[in-house]
Amino acid sequence: MLYAFGSNGSGQLGVGHKNDVCDPQAIRLEACGSDFMIKQIAAGGNHTLYLSTDGRVAVAGSNSCGQCGPHAQVCDDATGWSTALPVVLPSQEALGTNESKPVIIEQVAATWSASILLTHTGGILVAGEGLSGELGLGHNVGRSTTLQYIPHFPPECRRVVQITACMAHVIAVLDNGDVYGWGKGSKGQLGDPTGDIWSPRKIQGITSPAVRAVCGKDFTCLIGDQETGKLTVLGMKTRDRFGLLSGKPATVPNWKDIVASWGSVYIVLQNGALISFGRNDHGQLGPELPDIKALAAGSEHCLAISTAGGVLAWGWGEHGNCGEPTDANGDVKARWNEMQLPNGQKPSAIAAGCATSFVVSCSE
Repeated sequence: MLYAFGSNGSGQLGVGHKNDVCDPQAIRLEACGSDFMIKQIAAGGNHTLYLSTDGRVAVAGSNSCGQCGPHAQVCDDATGWSTALPVVLPSQEALGTNESKPVIIEQVAATWSASILLTHTGGILVAGEGLSGELGLGHNVGRSTTLQYIPHFPPECRRVVQITACMAHVIAVLDNGDVYGWGKGSKGQLGDPTGDIWSPRKIQGITSPAVRAVCGKDFTCLIGDQETGKLTVLGMKTRDRFGLLSGKPATVPNWKDIVASWGSVYIVLQNGALISFGRNDHGQLGPELPDIKALAAGSEHCLAISTAGGVLAWGWGEHGNCGEPTDANGDVKARWNEMQLPNGQKPSAIAAGCATSFVVSCSE
């Protein structure tokens, strides 16, 4: 089973209505079939992508910019919202190419109003709106209501191993450790020279190969292999407002996972300990935690699965994305809430987005 809670004004949780919820609600995936098993979830400003283990993508939320694809069902009130029931993108079609094989999606990412899909053949499909180049389709191409491949990417003989994104920029990590980016780059989050980048551009000056990347609102964080764990933070050029540059460790060896919110970075170690740095005005960095085995970061909140099997939530929780209770400012600060799944189910995976939270139960 798949559950969601938090901001839901556009139906982006896929729970069958558009009201914010603070308790885990079952996501309605009937339209996708009983064999739709969750592999990854990516959430934008008002839409969510659900990737299945067999390479299909379901979508829920706003389709006002085409970010849910051309076949998304739109409500009768013509507001531009897609239905709260997820619909499956046409991943079994070749999407305008000459390929005869089905298009299978391996990874998904989302900016505020765009969807980015990495295919099994290595191409990247995009749809939606990106007024700072987030689509990567070329200069001043800021909107596409149909899925399109980014042309001439990746470079010949290279393979994309990871895509990730935040509000307005996208990062692709290649199999040789090179990193490419596109979208909003005014803070240096896409390297030098600064400014908006409309097609994938290699980030220069990285002194060691990157293994993973995570994106915040105005920064990109790269980490090297697990033995050395070298950290590089790009961005925040005009002002290190949240201490991301000054507070980062040089290396984090023996890391297991890395995630980022709009203003913070979190690294889970192999032993279950957590290292975090960056913005903390809403309690985003969390209290002292028990050992954890999984972590997800949303816009300004976090979810974790403890080694004991609990779902912990903390940070900015104004829309119910951290459960209840919250303080007068809508925060879960200097503590955490433990979320309870229906019927005593246990979590197997978690994800988070813009004031949204998602939990996959063990029965998934």
